[in-house]
Amino acid sequence: MSTSEFLLLVGGGFFGGLIDSIVGGGGLITVPVFLLIMGPVPAAIGTNKIAAVAAQLAALIVYLKNSHVDLKQAWKLLIVTSIGAVVGAMFSRDLPTAFFKWFLIFVAPAVLALVFTRKLWTKPIGHVKSPRLAFVGSFIAGFYDGIAGPGGGTLMFLNLFLLGGMPATVAMGTGKLANLGSASFSLSTYALQGNVDWLRGATMAVPIAIGAFLGARYSSRHSQEDEARRLARTALLIVSLLLVARWIFLVN
Repeated sequence: MSTSEFLLLVGGGFFGGLIDSIVGGGGLITVPVFLLIMGPVPAAIGTNKIAAVAAQLAALIVYLKNSHVDLKQAWKLLIVTSIGAVVGAMFSRDLPTAFFKWFLIFVAPAVLALVFTRKLWTKPIGHVKSPRLAFVGSFIAGFYDGIAGPGGGTLMFLNLFLLGGMPATVAMGTGKLANLGSASFSLSTYALQGNVDWLRGATMAVPIAIGAFLGARYSSRHSQEDEARRLARTALLIVSLLLVARWIFLVN
């Protein structure tokens, strides 16, 4: 491993962890790093799962400590997202690159629209609560996480906040446990396929865990609903811009 590769893995992992700890989307930083180093191969996605597991686990520890995880719902969501992740990882090799281009063309504007729809962020907690749709959304988030990963945590947060009716910080924390399941099971699937570079993945795991830990501590300290929603909107704006950058990367 060259010095430049090491610095990319450390820097990308740390900043990816900071973003991912709030509303997900850290993979929008880490996956391009692995693609740049390893090339457009399935192993780049599989190796990123090591970083994803480390980030979810580090952030989850903080959210659990501060009681920002709905454990009753989280275990059910973990099962649903894990199933979705395994199915997604199994189909990942057969999907054309065009799938990701069209997916991001839809998702990036949709996330931006949600960010700027003020009514969604000012209504009382639980104003829209649809448990069945939330479980469907969890499967979709897990399926996408298994296929590629970047943005899967963001889909989960929006699903829990908008459809699950959870407070913003609880949606962040609960999503981490659900995403830990999807990341772990998709990592296992990629590993069985021989598509994981353990050395590069472990190298990023440390800085991304540090970034996720610090980001989760910051968001937990700003857990008043108004503060948490402002933080979530800011993070989602950054993620949506990263989604656009990711789309440009795929187009070129």
